[in-house]
Amino acid sequence: MIAVWAVELCLFTLVVALLVAERPLAVGVTGAALVALAAAARAPRLRRWMSAAFQEHRAAAFAGGAVLALALPFFLRASPYWTFVATMALLYVTIGQGLNLQIGTAGVINLAGAAFAGLGGYTVGLLTVRLGLPPWLALLAGPLIAVLVGALLFIPILKVRGHYLALVTIAFGFIFNILMNNLEFTGGPQGIKNIPTLRPFGYAFTTSPSLFGMTLPYHANFYYGALAMAALVTWLAWRLYNSWIGLTLNTLRDDEIAAKCSGVSVARYKLLGFSVGNAFIGLGGAFYAVMVGFVSPPDFDFGYSLVMVSIIILGGLDSVPGIVLGACLLIPLPERFRFLHEYRLLLYGAAIVLMLLFRPRGLWPAAVRRYGLRESAASFGAAGGER
Repeated sequence: MIAVWAVELCLFTLVVALLVAERPLAVGVTGAALVALAAAARAPRLRRWMSAAFQEHRAAAFAGGAVLALALPFFLRASPYWTFVATMALLYVTIGQGLNLQIGTAGVINLAGAAFAGLGGYTVGLLTVRLGLPPWLALLAGPLIAVLVGALLFIPILKVRGHYLALVTIAFGFIFNILMNNLEFTGGPQGIKNIPTLRPFGYAFTTSPSLFGMTLPYHANFYYGALAMAALVTWLAWRLYNSWIGLTLNTLRDDEIAAKCSGVSVARYKLLGFSVGNAFIGLGGAFYAVMVGFVSPPDFDFGYSLVMVSIIILGGLDSVPGIVLGACLLIPLPERFRFLHEYRLLLYGAAIVLMLLFRPRGLWPAAVRRYGLRESAASFGAAGGER
């Protein structure tokens, strides 16, 4: 157990050092240390030892990870910007879990993730600024609107599949962006400004919190809110994945005709997976609106849909923990290399291409489902059941 915590603490220290390092030399040294550590972890004996240790002490590993996640704002308190970036990574965990349920688990390709996040964000903006509703109520309404609009879009989606399905969702994303740019009540290109922040029990999220004698930037409030939301959504996604609903959605993804011949209602389960995914995506967009206090069409254009898809490709299709890893790598790292200006986008694209070439199933691929008694599962794993 101590070794598990030591590995987590070592990784946490290197990641924080990489984020707060200001000079290019320090960034390079810390990054090289992380790459060397990742390369060393691929050694067969060390890999087997780490896998066995984390499997045996899974509860301790989760507890250690939770403590480090809660402590992160204290280490980043001198840099509100990086606290904001960490919050954005958690928002993309929430959004990525929704998109992964659609694309990875159910096989329903959705390239309009930014549009559904925008539905959540604009719902918050309209309900609070135009109608004067409380932000917490608007935050709950955001995912509901995303689900309702997604249910309407589901009618043409059910009629098509493959790349035609991708084209339908791309078209929806562009239609959403054009409407937000031209409708008067959405503010047009100017968007909606002055969205009020969350005030649970009278405590404004724009207040700098003081904990354990240290004053944190006000972004820490949103960080802890996004952390709780990402943890809840990840737990729900994990429960869905390991339930009969997740297994049914996998059968639809792998062979729709065979699933239909087995008595599975294709329309019902596709709608279920699509709606739950849109709820998660809309929730992420709604939280983004109350965090930045402003929404506009460029915040939800097609480029952000590609970033969302890139997260699940990097992490691993149909892999719930892989989405957490993908979001935590893909959102902060391009910001770290901002000093490279336009060239950082080249590195970003090169990383995606390399992933598709050498690890097409992602950094944390989905494992084989295991059912039945623990002894049976153990013997199956020993026989080489891991993919």
